[in-house]
Amino acid sequence: MLALVLLAGCGSSTGKTLTAKEYAARADAICAKYKRQTAALERPTSIPEVAQAADRVLDVVGRARKELGRLDPPAGEGTTVKAWLHAFDVIVADVRTIRNRAKANDLEGVGAVATPALEHNRRANGLARRLGMTVCSSD
Repeated sequence: MLALVLLAGCGSSTGKTLTAKEYAARADAICAKYKRQTAALERPTSIPEVAQAADRVLDVVGRARKELGRLDPPAGEGTTVKAWLHAFDVIVADVRTIRNRAKANDLEGVGAVATPALEHNRRANGLARRLGMTVCSSD
């Protein structure tokens, strides 16, 4: 769960298509803002605290996702941006599932979701790197 708490992250639309460099810089700025917020959250030490932490993370990543979705993708990168945002959505769903299993006091279920969630996070990071991001592509 600790890695998921740190992953949040990654600005409004300008109405013009951004260059790849501009897009990466704006996305990284958004990710940096929300990563600071998740870093400030208390780390869970029990299954009920995992549920509470996941609720807080969902709030933060929900706001980050909205901002990231408003950025205009660079020309020729629409498919990669769409894949990256989809990967971000998958991670949000993973955190939601972890929260639900934690609320049900299902430690085994939390663990079963955590491993694939970390792989989903690696995929999102790889896509962010392909888009030239440094903050959004790291945990």
